[in-house]
Amino acid sequence: MAFRHSPVLLLLWACLACGAASAESVWVVAPGEPGPDIPPQGRSLFDHLTSDDGRQVVPFPYEALLASLREKLNPENAYLGQTIKQVLIPLGRSLQREAAAPYFFSSPRIVLAVDAEPATTPSDTGILLRDRLFMGYLEAANVLEIISYNESAARFEFQVVHDYRAGGSPKVRYARRLVCTACHQNAAPIFARPLWDETNANSRVARQLQKRTGAEYLGTPNKLGIDVAYAIDNSTDRANEFTLTQKLWQQGCGRGDAVAQCRAALLTRTLQYALTGGRGFDDESDDYKDSLREPMRDSRQHLWPQGLWIPDPDIPNRRPLAGIGAQDQTAKPLAQRSNITAAFEPLAPRPPQSSWNPDTEAWVDRAVSGLAQFLTTDDARRIDAYLAQAPVRQSNATAQCDVMRTNRETGTERIKLDCQSDDLSFKGLLYRTLSNGGLSGRMRNMQLHGEELGVLRIAGDQNSDGQYQIVLKRADSPLRLRRSNGDELLELTLRLSQQEPTRAVADLAIRHDGQLLGQIMRRLASDPDSHLASGPFRRADILPELFDALGLEPLTWCCTDTSALPPAEVEPSAPPPDQPRLAAFLKACAGCHRSSAPFPPNFLAGGAEQILRKIAHCGERIQYRLAMWDIDPANRAKTPMPPLHSVSLRKDGGKHWMSGLLPELRQALREITASEASPLPEERETLTRPYAGLRSCLPAS
Repeated sequence: MAFRHSPVLLLLWACLACGAASAESVWVVAPGEPGPDIPPQGRSLFDHLTSDDGRQVVPFPYEALLASLREKLNPENAYLGQTIKQVLIPLGRSLQREAAAPYFFSSPRIVLAVDAEPATTPSDTGILLRDRLFMGYLEAANVLEIISYNESAARFEFQVVHDYRAGGSPKVRYARRLVCTACHQNAAPIFARPLWDETNANSRVARQLQKRTGAEYLGTPNKLGIDVAYAIDNSTDRANEFTLTQKLWQQGCGRGDAVAQCRAALLTRTLQYALTGGRGFDDESDDYKDSLREPMRDSRQHLWPQGLWIPDPDIPNRRPLAGIGAQDQTAKPLAQRSNITAAFEPLAPRPPQSSWNPDTEAWVDRAVSGLAQFLTTDDARRIDAYLAQAPVRQSNATAQCDVMRTNRETGTERIKLDCQSDDLSFKGLLYRTLSNGGLSGRMRNMQLHGEELGVLRIAGDQNSDGQYQIVLKRADSPLRLRRSNGDELLELTLRLSQQEPTRAVADLAIRHDGQLLGQIMRRLASDPDSHLASGPFRRADILPELFDALGLEPLTWCCTDTSALPPAEVEPSAPPPDQPRLAAFLKACAGCHRSSAPFPPNFLAGGAEQILRKIAHCGERIQYRLAMWDIDPANRAKTPMPPLHSVSLRKDGGKHWMSGLLPELRQALREITASEASPLPEERETLTRPYAGLRSCLPAS
């Protein structure tokens, strides 16, 4: 069914334009607003990784680049034992996908994500790359694409390394964000939904890769389970939360004199959350309501009364080999699967993942858990160590216990505990080595003043008085056990009754060191020059202030100092030619297609005569994509061009597109192809042919 002014399109245009309307949800990241290509502040993490003394060097070959990355990462506790996660995608959806045609399985695209903690030293906090560095490498295109975070600008940067090959001269440039955000509509990394059938997590894809490249490709195994793809998917999801976190940090505390104190209270809770391993934070003290809850509620009602639209970082799962039999798995049939239909095209506008408008407590919860992603385990460990040696008062909580003891012939005594009081309660299972009195085991259902502490492992021994001295630890954390307010649970003493073997008293010592965090934060907030007062959350600015206030030795932090970096470069663009027949194309398409890069097809690059030849060469495909505007979105074989959220359409909300610029493009296309001796058939005839069968649109020689 062909029709114009599709109500679906009009609705989407309305959604894209309504972010500022008070009666609607506000986009966290508005599609079609890419921002400047060159960072407005700071630089990308990739620049910091590869630059020194004003020079930028990207290691080659690719395996050397991987080795340089791994040196920056801590393998301890890395998921799957891998600091870097990689998958292979031979028939994917990147702009460079046609560069390996028709031998896609001989040169698959490598997609990389970093999800490990940084390697640190006593004086260097390392470079935080976790969920902040993503790369795509297609050997056949000699191109390396990078998405990496810029802490100073609080955004992800898009970069391309051209001529990345043996004997080449790799050149790093910032990409045109307009091109990148056509697919990366959330201005951040994207990845497919499960089961990630484009990747080598799919056994059929893995077998085809093994046939052509053996057991591995550039150090990446050709056969994988789904765990690696799952890890990349999780990493991209976490990365997409950064913009929301920064919005809550920058706008959630409102404006005026109370902002710094509100941020101090928010960061205090974030540190409590990190120190407890994500178990919780203090939401009962007075400053929670006065400094945090009330400002965030007021900001929410003023700025986002209907909530926020959360962008969707996931694109549909695609099965490129579905329906291909064993006899068809040759280069030509496989190459035909490189065509991306509209249902799987990343260019298609993605509706928001959700509209989020919870109560104030949930806003605080999400801000705290989000900010915790800007800290490292080592940051928390340093703060944990400081608090543990600070002179503070202590108190105790006690409970009466029922004891069941069982002797074993193996030389180990089994002790079962059930301890209960208004202040402290838990159940435990201890194992005592009879030869030396050593204790091990676990505590479960532990509660202190009504706060649940979960399952804990224990270690300890029996002292000279016959008492059991027990240290409690969380099994999944190297940090000391702490309450949600930051106070350390120091030691549990178990005094067994000599008169009643089935009775005991448990005594838990508590150090009230958590209050120090709030005190120091409030002092920082009173300093008008503190980074708490304004700007995005920059770990490399805010934590040094905190560590200095704690009296810790100065540390090396990355990455806000740009003095050692070469000047940032973006792909150069020449002034467009003055040719009336090209006016419509230059207005609608130049943002993406007037480029020296071959992908997307650069049919608007060069002088007027060269552009006219290229448009004629690409005429069939341009005609096909323009025709998609007349077809109901549910029935389209391809997404229309230019993309719905492109700048050329958004300038007037798409209001005059169907009756203005679109007819101009069609008329100009007919005139240009006729003048270049490549007249086009009628649109309906072109649409009867498969898109992949149309003449390819590549740079004319």
